[in-house]
Amino acid sequence: MGSFKNLCDKRGDLDFDEFWRKDSTTELYHFIGKDIVYFHSLFWPAMLEGSNFRKPTNLFVHGYVTVNGAKMSKSRGTFIKAGTYLKHLDADCLRYYYAAKLSSRIDDIDLNLEDFVQRVNADIVNKVVNLASRNAGFIKKRFDGRLADQLADPALYQTFTDAADSIADAYASREFSRAVREIMALADLANRYVDEQAPWVVAKEEGRDADLQAICSMGINLFRVLMTYLKPVLPSLAQRAEEFSERRTELGQHSAAAVGSSGQRL
Repeated sequence: MGSFKNLCDKRGDLDFDEFWRKDSTTELYHFIGKDIVYFHSLFWPAMLEGSNFRKPTNLFVHGYVTVNGAKMSKSRGTFIKAGTYLKHLDADCLRYYYAAKLSSRIDDIDLNLEDFVQRVNADIVNKVVNLASRNAGFIKKRFDGRLADQLADPALYQTFTDAADSIADAYASREFSRAVREIMALADLANRYVDEQAPWVVAKEEGRDADLQAICSMGINLFRVLMTYLKPVLPSLAQRAEEFSERRTELGQHSAAAVGSSGQRL
């Protein structure tokens, strides 16, 4: 509370009382480690009540973060500072890795560096970013960056949009791993669609320009939906993707590389 009060005083656009007064309706969540659940679930709410402050909307308890299966230790070289990580790797990658492991269970979260690299490359790069890359190249070179006006597969697109409520519920209940699983299942469907339609084959066939544009536009639109769902986990990548994949944007101005560092293999 003290740190938040200092932040409010420095910024000037945040009202401390709006969040902490007794009758505040602002949603306020506490995320804590499993070793302090006793204090924060019993004594801390009582202290807030006695001090005439509001209590948290909910309390979410997580396990410890381990590195390669071991407790963080400076002597063992397994203690990683956030600042050190950010000097070398993108924050979105770690956000995604943790989100893929976070659930309502009080389990320890292991940062296995080999698994981290494999998951980032397999999911973020191969399944999501490459979906845009595989299709944007044709749209840029053959159609001056213009997407088709109609969806090539409305039923598939409907499947993607119908998943919104379930994914939103997973986020709201802090079941981040479930949200990630559902989103990646959609990413698999999107890539299967592209594989089956084989735009690289269609591009070589005469008289099929309209088909090529429709297929690649569909792939990019599916990518756009995926990034909308992933935005709470990958905010930086999503921001760059919004510029890259806006429906009426001239894609020729934004190469696949413009998606940014989160889209590069580790």
